[in-house]
Amino acid sequence: MHTACALLDTDGTLHLAHTVERFPSLVRQGPDEWAVSVIGEAEEKLSLLCRELSVPALVHVRTGRAADTVLAIAIETKADLIVVAAHTNDVFDRVFGSTVDHIVHHAKCSVHIDRIPSAPKQ
Repeated sequence: MHTACALLDTDGTLHLAHTVERFPSLVRQGPDEWAVSVIGEAEEKLSLLCRELSVPALVHVRTGRAADTVLAIAIETKADLIVVAAHTNDVFDRVFGSTVDHIVHHAKCSVHIDRIPSAPKQ
């Protein structure tokens, strides 16, 4: 969030997006009770974090595939820039593709990748 704040224009608005991913259901349309409770908890925790860090942001928590959700929020909010954190690729990224990679290749605006340092090997 600090990187996003540093890149934010003085009259800009920061939108913080979080996705609750689940395996798709063929029967249901929309989030179930578990997802609704997780969404509420995530919204509460992210809002608290923003207040603790003194970061004014609008929080968006949704269910779905992370990359698609971030891209949809970026379109809805007419984002000029998506700031996304990236970890070191692992085997799942190689098999399924990474969220960051999908966002970079499909975003309609600029994307800034904030690299998360990997934990030191012991």
